[in-house]
Amino acid sequence: MPAKTAKHAKHQPAKRRHRRVSAAVVAGLGLIAGGLAGVTASPAEAAASVSGTVSTGGLVLNVRKEARTGAARVGTLLEGAKVTIMCQVKGNPVSGTVRSTDLWDMIASGMYVSDAYVKRPATPLPLCAPPTPKSGPTTTPAVGTSGWVLPVPAAMNSGFRTVDRPSHNGMDLAIARETPIKAAHAGVVMRAFCNVSAGTCDTDGSLSIVGCGWSLEIRDDEGITTRYCHMVRRPTVVPGQRVAAGDLVGFVGSSGQSTGPHLHFEIHTAFPATIENAIDPFPYLKAKGVPVR
Repeated sequence: MPAKTAKHAKHQPAKRRHRRVSAAVVAGLGLIAGGLAGVTASPAEAAASVSGTVSTGGLVLNVRKEARTGAARVGTLLEGAKVTIMCQVKGNPVSGTVRSTDLWDMIASGMYVSDAYVKRPATPLPLCAPPTPKSGPTTTPAVGTSGWVLPVPAAMNSGFRTVDRPSHNGMDLAIARETPIKAAHAGVVMRAFCNVSAGTCDTDGSLSIVGCGWSLEIRDDEGITTRYCHMVRRPTVVPGQRVAAGDLVGFVGSSGQSTGPHLHFEIHTAFPATIENAIDPFPYLKAKGVPVR
Protein backbone atom coordinates (compact mmCIF):
# COMPACT_ATOMS: atom_id res chain seq x y z
CA MET A 1 0.00 0.00 0.00
CA PRO A 2 1.21 3.54 -0.67
CA ALA A 3 2.47 5.82 2.03
CA LYS A 4 -0.12 8.38 3.06
CA THR A 5 2.46 11.10 2.60
CA ALA A 6 3.32 10.43 -1.06
CA LYS A 7 4.37 13.79 -2.43
CA HIS A 8 5.72 15.41 -5.51
CA ALA A 9 6.39 19.09 -5.99
CA LYS A 10 5.38 20.68 -9.30
CA HIS A 11 3.07 18.87 -11.69
CA GLN A 12 3.23 21.01 -14.77
CA PRO A 13 4.87 19.02 -17.60
CA ALA A 14 8.65 19.31 -17.58
CA LYS A 15 10.92 21.50 -19.61
CA ARG A 16 8.04 22.67 -23.81
CA ARG A 17 -5.15 40.85 -45.71
CA HIS A 18 -7.95 38.44 -45.57
CA ARG A 19 -8.46 37.18 -49.13
CA ARG A 20 -11.78 36.95 -50.93
CA VAL A 21 -12.71 33.30 -51.11
CA SER A 22 -15.02 31.45 -53.46
CA ALA A 23 -18.28 29.98 -52.27
CA ALA A 24 -16.63 26.60 -52.30
CA VAL A 25 -14.52 25.66 -49.31
CA VAL A 26 -12.18 22.77 -48.95
CA ALA A 27 -12.70 19.78 -46.72
CA GLY A 28 -11.24 19.49 -43.26
CA LEU A 29 -11.15 20.39 -39.59
CA GLY A 30 -8.49 22.11 -37.42
CA LEU A 31 -7.43 24.72 -34.91
CA ILE A 32 -4.92 27.53 -35.14
CA ALA A 33 -2.29 26.60 -32.63
CA GLY A 34 1.14 27.78 -31.71
CA GLY A 35 1.97 24.98 -29.32
CA LEU A 36 0.89 24.45 -25.71
CA ALA A 37 0.86 27.78 -23.93
CA GLY A 38 3.24 27.85 -21.02
CA VAL A 39 4.32 24.25 -21.60
CA THR A 40 7.53 23.07 -23.21
CA ALA A 41 7.55 19.51 -24.53
CA SER A 42 10.07 17.21 -22.91
CA PRO A 43 12.28 15.05 -25.16
CA ALA A 44 10.12 12.05 -24.33
CA GLU A 45 6.99 13.67 -25.74
CA ALA A 46 8.51 15.76 -28.54
CA ALA A 47 7.41 13.29 -31.23
CA ALA A 48 3.80 13.24 -30.00
CA SER A 49 2.75 16.18 -32.20
CA VAL A 50 4.01 18.10 -35.23
CA SER A 51 3.35 21.53 -36.72
CA GLY A 52 1.68 21.98 -40.08
CA THR A 53 0.64 24.84 -42.37
CA VAL A 54 -2.69 25.13 -44.17
CA SER A 55 -2.19 25.22 -47.94
CA THR A 56 -5.46 25.55 -49.88
CA GLY A 57 -4.57 27.74 -52.85
CA GLY A 58 -6.51 30.66 -51.37
CA LEU A 59 -9.66 28.88 -50.22
CA VAL A 60 -10.67 28.33 -46.59
CA LEU A 61 -10.24 24.98 -44.88
CA ASN A 62 -13.21 23.59 -42.99
CA VAL A 63 -12.70 22.42 -39.42
CA ARG A 64 -14.96 19.45 -38.72
CA LYS A 65 -16.15 17.55 -35.66
CA GLU A 66 -15.42 14.18 -37.27
CA ALA A 67 -12.97 12.93 -39.90
CA ARG A 68 -15.28 13.15 -42.90
CA THR A 69 -16.45 15.87 -45.28
CA GLY A 70 -20.09 15.50 -44.26
CA ALA A 71 -19.44 16.03 -40.56
CA ALA A 72 -20.53 19.17 -38.71
CA ARG A 73 -18.35 22.19 -39.49
CA VAL A 74 -17.11 23.94 -36.36
CA GLY A 75 -14.84 26.56 -37.91
CA THR A 76 -12.54 27.46 -40.79
CA LEU A 77 -8.84 28.16 -41.30
CA LEU A 78 -7.25 30.59 -43.73
CA GLU A 79 -4.39 29.91 -46.12
CA GLY A 80 -1.11 29.85 -44.15
CA ALA A 81 -2.70 29.14 -40.75
CA LYS A 82 -0.53 27.09 -38.40
CA VAL A 83 -1.92 23.92 -36.85
CA THR A 84 -0.59 21.45 -34.29
CA ILE A 85 -1.28 17.88 -35.39
CA MET A 86 -1.73 15.46 -32.49
CA CYS A 87 -2.37 12.30 -34.54
CA GLN A 88 -4.25 11.06 -37.62
CA VAL A 89 -7.34 9.00 -38.39
CA LYS A 90 -8.61 7.39 -41.58
CA GLY A 91 -11.70 9.03 -43.10
CA ASN A 92 -13.13 9.59 -46.54
CA PRO A 93 -10.54 10.24 -49.31
CA VAL A 94 -9.86 13.84 -50.32
CA SER A 95 -7.80 15.19 -53.23
CA GLY A 96 -6.25 18.47 -52.16
CA THR A 97 -3.56 20.96 -53.07
CA VAL A 98 -0.88 19.12 -51.05
CA ARG A 99 -1.77 15.43 -51.57
CA SER A 100 -4.56 12.95 -52.15
CA THR A 101 -5.22 10.96 -48.98
CA ASP A 102 -7.81 9.39 -46.71
CA LEU A 103 -5.96 10.64 -43.61
CA TRP A 104 -7.38 13.42 -41.44
CA ASP A 105 -5.39 15.37 -38.86
CA MET A 106 -6.64 15.71 -35.29
CA ILE A 107 -5.44 19.07 -34.04
CA ALA A 108 -5.13 20.56 -30.56
CA SER A 109 -8.87 21.32 -30.30
CA GLY A 110 -9.75 17.66 -30.73
CA MET A 111 -11.28 18.45 -34.12
CA TYR A 112 -10.19 17.43 -37.62
CA VAL A 113 -8.90 18.80 -40.93
CA SER A 114 -8.14 16.86 -44.08
CA ASP A 115 -4.43 16.10 -44.39
CA ALA A 116 -4.85 16.77 -48.13
CA TYR A 117 -4.52 20.51 -47.40
CA VAL A 118 -1.78 20.55 -44.75
CA LYS A 119 1.94 20.92 -45.40
CA ARG A 120 3.88 19.05 -42.70
CA PRO A 121 7.06 17.01 -42.23
CA ALA A 122 7.14 13.78 -44.20
CA THR A 123 7.66 11.69 -41.05
CA PRO A 124 4.65 9.37 -40.51
CA LEU A 125 2.34 10.43 -37.69
CA PRO A 126 0.72 8.07 -35.16
CA LEU A 127 -2.83 6.96 -35.87
CA CYS A 128 -5.51 8.01 -33.36
CA ALA A 129 -6.51 4.38 -32.86
CA PRO A 130 -7.01 2.86 -29.40
CA PRO A 131 -4.68 0.02 -28.42
CA THR A 132 -6.00 -3.11 -26.74
CA PRO A 133 -6.52 -2.28 -23.03
CA LYS A 134 -4.09 -3.99 -20.68
CA SER A 135 -5.43 -6.71 -18.46
CA GLY A 136 -6.65 -5.82 -15.00
CA PRO A 137 -9.82 -5.04 -13.06
CA THR A 138 -12.42 -3.41 -15.27
CA THR A 139 -15.21 -2.56 -12.87
CA THR A 140 -16.77 0.70 -14.00
CA PRO A 141 -17.83 3.13 -11.27
CA ALA A 142 -21.41 4.36 -11.30
CA VAL A 143 -21.74 7.53 -13.35
CA GLY A 144 -23.84 10.18 -11.63
CA THR A 145 -26.38 12.45 -13.26
CA SER A 146 -23.60 15.02 -13.73
CA GLY A 147 -21.68 12.60 -15.95
CA TRP A 148 -18.59 12.67 -13.69
CA VAL A 149 -16.92 9.96 -11.59
CA LEU A 150 -13.97 9.73 -9.21
CA PRO A 151 -11.04 8.35 -11.25
CA VAL A 152 -9.84 6.03 -8.44
CA PRO A 153 -11.62 4.90 -5.25
CA ALA A 154 -9.42 6.77 -2.80
CA ALA A 155 -9.54 9.70 -0.39
CA MET A 156 -7.57 12.88 -1.03
CA ASN A 157 -4.31 12.94 0.89
CA SER A 158 -2.91 16.22 -0.51
CA GLY A 159 -4.93 19.14 -1.81
CA PHE A 160 -4.77 22.00 -4.30
CA ARG A 161 -2.18 24.73 -3.66
CA THR A 162 -1.96 24.22 0.08
CA VAL A 163 0.16 26.42 2.36
CA ASP A 164 2.99 23.90 2.38
CA ARG A 165 2.66 23.11 -1.34
CA PRO A 166 1.56 26.33 -3.10
CA SER A 167 2.59 25.05 -6.54
CA HIS A 168 0.60 21.82 -6.24
CA ASN A 169 -1.98 22.31 -9.01
CA GLY A 170 -4.20 19.31 -8.31
CA MET A 171 -5.19 16.73 -5.74
CA ASP A 172 -3.42 13.49 -4.77
CA LEU A 173 -5.34 10.25 -4.36
CA ALA A 174 -3.08 7.69 -2.65
CA ILE A 175 -3.91 4.11 -3.60
CA ALA A 176 -2.14 0.86 -4.47
CA ARG A 177 0.01 0.43 -7.56
CA GLU A 178 -1.83 -1.03 -10.57
CA THR A 179 -5.21 0.27 -9.42
CA PRO A 180 -7.24 0.99 -12.59
CA ILE A 181 -7.68 4.68 -13.41
CA LYS A 182 -11.01 5.68 -14.95
CA ALA A 183 -11.86 8.70 -17.08
CA ALA A 184 -13.53 11.23 -14.79
CA HIS A 185 -15.79 12.43 -17.62
CA ALA A 186 -16.56 11.89 -21.29
CA GLY A 187 -14.33 13.58 -23.85
CA VAL A 188 -11.44 13.28 -26.28
CA VAL A 189 -7.93 12.20 -25.32
CA MET A 190 -5.72 15.16 -26.18
CA ARG A 191 -2.31 13.96 -24.95
CA ALA A 192 -0.92 10.67 -23.65
CA PHE A 193 2.78 11.02 -22.98
CA CYS A 194 5.87 10.52 -20.85
CA ASN A 195 6.91 13.69 -19.04
CA VAL A 196 10.18 13.58 -17.10
CA SER A 197 13.22 15.82 -16.99
CA ALA A 198 15.58 12.85 -17.22
CA GLY A 199 15.51 9.10 -17.62
CA THR A 200 12.39 7.11 -18.39
CA CYS A 201 8.78 6.92 -17.21
CA ASP A 202 8.98 3.12 -16.95
CA THR A 203 10.56 3.20 -13.49
CA ASP A 204 9.54 4.76 -10.18
CA GLY A 205 10.42 8.43 -9.90
CA SER A 206 11.74 10.64 -7.12
CA LEU A 207 11.64 14.22 -5.91
CA SER A 208 14.78 14.96 -7.92
CA ILE A 209 12.89 14.38 -11.18
CA VAL A 210 10.71 17.11 -12.69
CA GLY A 211 7.53 16.08 -14.47
CA CYS A 212 4.33 14.07 -14.26
CA GLY A 213 5.71 10.75 -15.49
CA TRP A 214 3.25 8.78 -17.63
CA SER A 215 0.45 11.29 -18.09
CA LEU A 216 -2.88 11.77 -19.82
CA GLU A 217 -5.10 14.74 -20.68
CA ILE A 218 -8.80 14.50 -21.63
CA ARG A 219 -10.90 17.44 -22.90
CA ASP A 220 -14.71 17.53 -22.84
CA ASP A 221 -16.99 19.33 -25.32
CA GLU A 222 -17.03 22.48 -23.15
CA GLY A 223 -13.24 22.65 -22.98
CA ILE A 224 -12.80 21.35 -19.42
CA THR A 225 -9.57 19.36 -19.36
CA THR A 226 -8.50 16.75 -16.81
CA ARG A 227 -4.92 15.61 -16.27
CA TYR A 228 -3.88 12.25 -14.78
CA CYS A 229 -0.26 11.83 -13.63
CA HIS A 230 2.28 9.24 -12.40
CA MET A 231 0.86 6.17 -14.15
CA VAL A 232 2.83 2.94 -13.89
CA ARG A 233 3.04 2.57 -17.67
CA ARG A 234 1.86 4.22 -20.88
CA PRO A 235 -1.86 5.13 -20.76
CA THR A 236 -4.21 2.60 -22.33
CA VAL A 237 -5.77 5.26 -24.56
CA VAL A 238 -4.28 7.43 -27.31
CA PRO A 239 -4.77 10.98 -28.64
CA GLY A 240 -7.94 11.31 -30.67
CA GLN A 241 -9.74 8.51 -28.89
CA ARG A 242 -13.16 9.33 -27.45
CA VAL A 243 -13.83 8.01 -23.96
CA ALA A 244 -16.87 7.82 -21.72
CA ALA A 245 -16.93 8.56 -18.01
CA GLY A 246 -15.67 5.48 -16.19
CA ASP A 247 -13.65 4.08 -19.11
CA LEU A 248 -10.28 2.54 -18.26
CA VAL A 249 -7.46 4.95 -19.20
CA GLY A 250 -4.45 3.65 -17.26
CA PHE A 251 -3.07 2.25 -14.00
CA VAL A 252 -1.75 3.90 -10.85
CA GLY A 253 2.02 4.10 -10.47
CA SER A 254 4.78 6.36 -9.17
CA SER A 255 6.56 7.64 -12.29
CA GLY A 256 7.93 11.18 -12.53
CA GLN A 257 8.20 13.47 -9.52
CA SER A 258 6.68 11.11 -6.97
CA THR A 259 7.60 9.24 -3.80
CA GLY A 260 4.90 6.57 -3.78
CA PRO A 261 2.01 5.12 -5.79
CA HIS A 262 -0.88 7.56 -6.19
CA LEU A 263 -2.87 9.46 -8.79
CA HIS A 264 -2.22 13.17 -9.15
CA PHE A 265 -5.44 14.57 -10.66
CA GLU A 266 -5.95 18.06 -12.10
CA ILE A 267 -8.87 19.97 -13.60
CA HIS A 268 -8.37 22.88 -16.01
CA THR A 269 -10.93 25.24 -17.50
CA ALA A 270 -9.41 25.03 -20.99
CA PHE A 271 -6.97 23.19 -23.24
CA PRO A 272 -4.00 23.44 -23.29
CA ALA A 273 -3.87 22.82 -19.55
CA THR A 274 -1.72 25.52 -17.90
CA ILE A 275 -0.93 26.78 -14.41
CA GLU A 276 -3.22 29.75 -15.06
CA ASN A 277 -6.34 27.71 -15.87
CA ALA A 278 -5.95 25.06 -13.15
CA ILE A 279 -8.78 24.95 -10.59
CA ASP A 280 -9.29 23.10 -7.32
CA PRO A 281 -10.62 19.61 -8.22
CA PHE A 282 -12.16 18.90 -4.79
CA PRO A 283 -15.02 21.46 -4.78
CA TYR A 284 -15.52 20.98 -8.52
CA LEU A 285 -16.08 17.25 -8.08
CA LYS A 286 -18.28 17.89 -5.04
CA ALA A 287 -20.45 20.22 -7.12
CA LYS A 288 -20.76 17.45 -9.73
CA GLY A 289 -22.07 15.07 -7.08
CA VAL A 290 -18.92 12.94 -7.02
CA PRO A 291 -18.34 11.31 -3.58
CA VAL A 292 -14.86 12.69 -3.01
CA ARG A 293 -13.49 12.79 0.53
